[in-house]
Amino acid sequence: MGRFLLCCSLVALTGAAGCSKSGDAEAPQAVRAQAAPVVAADVKGLESKLKFKDDAGRERFSLKPKDDGAKLVDGEERELARYKWKGAALKVSGPDDVARGYVVGSAGGALTVRDGEQRQVLFTLARQGAGWRLNDMKGTLLYSVWPEDDGARIQDGAGADVARVKVREGKVSLRDSQGRTLLATRSLLAAEAAACLAFEALELPLRMALLFHLQAPPSPGPVQP
Repeated sequence: MGRFLLCCSLVALTGAAGCSKSGDAEAPQAVRAQAAPVVAADVKGLESKLKFKDDAGRERFSLKPKDDGAKLVDGEERELARYKWKGAALKVSGPDDVARGYVVGSAGGALTVRDGEQRQVLFTLARQGAGWRLNDMKGTLLYSVWPEDDGARIQDGAGADVARVKVREGKVSLRDSQGRTLLATRSLLAAEAAACLAFEALELPLRMALLFHLQAPPSPGPVQP
C-alpha cells in the first residue's frame, strides 16, 4: 500500500509539473496577442525612399537614403539638397555641395539648426514635456508639437493650430488647420518627424534635415567625418 501511494504521488507531481510547463510555454503567446500594434509613430530609421505627394496624388519631393546621409529631390528627380553626417552633425548643402546649414544634436536631445559656417544658432528644436518646441535665435517660440493618439498637433507661437499629422491605415499625412491634406506618404514615418514639414519659418531643405535627424538619428558608435 505504501508503495502504491508513493507511486500515485509521483504521478500526480509529474502531471502537475507538465501542466506548469505547458502554461509557461503559452504565456508568451498570450502576451504577444495583447501587445500593441506597431504604428508609424513608433518606427525609426530610413531604409527606403520617402515619397511625399499632395492631395491630388502628385509627387512633390522625396528623400533618398545614401550610405553617408540622404538626398532631397523634387517630383521630377531634380536635386534640391544633400545631407551628410559629420559625426553627430548633419550637414545640409545644395547640389553644389556648399554647406547651407547644419543640424546638430545635443546630449539632452535638443537639435540646433546652425548656419553654413556653424558660427550661429538659427533655430532650436527641444523637448517640451511629451512634445517639442521650435525657437528662433532670439528664443522666440515659433511652433509647438503635441502628440495625439493618431498623430500630432502643430501650433504656432500664439497657440493657434497650424497643422496636424494623421497616422491612419499605413498612411502618414500632414493636414492644414481645416483638415485638408497638404502632403502624404505611405512610408513608415514618425509623427514627430512629419510635423517638421509644417515649420514654414524654415526653408524646405532645413525642415527635411530636422525630419531626417528625428527619423534616422546617427548611430551612437563612431561616425566617420
